[in-house]
Amino acid sequence: MDLSSQDLLEMQRRMLRIRRFDERASRMVKRGQIPGTVHTSIGQEAQVVGACMALGDGDYMSG
Repeated sequence: MDLSSQDLLEMQRRMLRIRRFDERASRMVKRGQIPGTVHTSIGQEAQVVGACMALGDGDYMSG
């Protein structure tokens, strides 16, 4: 699979968005702003983004 510079930038943007969300959600749990626990994907962002980038229009994914 050949990736353009635009694809690589989009992948980086998605990985950063996932990381920032997970970090914030973790802080909110620690402060008691979200009850219970949260399962983060910190350190696994690349595999999530890679799997999603490989999906076609007719593909489905469940997490």
